[in-house]
Amino acid sequence: MKRQVAWTGAMALALAIAGCSKDETPPPDAMGDGTVKSVATVVSGGNNFRLPLDAALSPDGRTAYFSALVDEGAALFRVPASGGMPTRLADLVSAGPVDVTGDGRTLVIADPGVEASTGALGAILTVSSSGGTPSMLAGTEGTLPRGLAVAGNRIVFTGTDPADGAPAVFETSASGGLSILLKAGLFDPSAVAIAPRGEVYVLDAEAEGASSRLLKISSGAASELAKGLRVGFPAGLAVAENGRNLLVATTDATTGKAQLERIATSGSRAGDPVGTTIGSFDEPAGLHRAAQADSYAYVDSGASGNGAVFVINPQ
Repeated sequence: MKRQVAWTGAMALALAIAGCSKDETPPPDAMGDGTVKSVATVVSGGNNFRLPLDAALSPDGRTAYFSALVDEGAALFRVPASGGMPTRLADLVSAGPVDVTGDGRTLVIADPGVEASTGALGAILTVSSSGGTPSMLAGTEGTLPRGLAVAGNRIVFTGTDPADGAPAVFETSASGGLSILLKAGLFDPSAVAIAPRGEVYVLDAEAEGASSRLLKISSGAASELAKGLRVGFPAGLAVAENGRNLLVATTDATTGKAQLERIATSGSRAGDPVGTTIGSFDEPAGLHRAAQADSYAYVDSGASGNGAVFVINPQ
C-alpha cells in the first residue's frame, strides 16, 4: 500500500511540474517565423559536381536535393541533410530550380535547356525522388522556366509564354496542363513561393533591371510588397513556416556579400533573420523551405570556390 501511495504522489508531482494534467496534450511547438537559428554545410562542390544552383528538402527536412553542373552538362543529386556523399539521381540539360512534392516521392525541376520533340526550349520535368529518367510535363514545353515552387501537387513557376514570348507566372500539376496566374506588368520574373494558405509570391526585375521587387499575386493581379532587392541567380525566395514572413536571398548593397532578408507578407521589414553567420559569400542562389519543417535548403554558388549547399535550421 505504501508503495502505491508513493507512486501516485510521484505521478502527481510530475504532472504538476509539466504544467498539464495526464489527459491534456502538450501545446504544439511554435511555427518558425524565418529566424535563422543555425546553419550547416551539407556538401561542397568538387570532383562530383560544381556550381550548385538550387536545392530543396524532403518534407521532413532530412534529405536535400540539388541541381548542379557536371562535366557532361548538369545533373540532379540527393544527399542526407546531415551531410555525406551525394548520389546522382538524374541527368539534366541545364541546372535549374528544383522542389519536392508534398508526399516526398517526386522531384520537380525547371530545366530551361531541355528541348521538346517540337523543338521548343525549356519545360518542367519530374522524376522519382529515388532517381531515374526525367519526364516532361505536358503543356509546359517552350516556357523557358526560371523559378519554381511546389506545394502538395500544385506547381507554380515563372517563365515565358510560348504564344508571344512575354514573361509570365504559370501553374501546372503533376498530371500536366498549363494556366497563367499573372502576365500583365511583369518585366523578368524569377523566384516564386507558395504560402501555406495558397498565396503566391514572386520576385520580378524592376524596370531598370538592376534590382528586383517582391510581388503578391491575387486574382490575376499583383501588388508590390518590397523593392530594391539585389537577388542572385537563380533568385531565392521562401515563405516561413508560420506563413507570415518571407525570406529572400540577396546581396548587401554595400559589401556585396550574401545575406537573407526577412519581409512580412504585409510588405514591412520583419527584422534581421540571421542570428548566426552563413558565411562570407557573394553568390546567393536557390532557397526552399521543407514542407513540414522550419528547415531551409540554401545554395551559394560561389562558396568554397565550387559552390555549396547549406541547411538552415537542420532537423
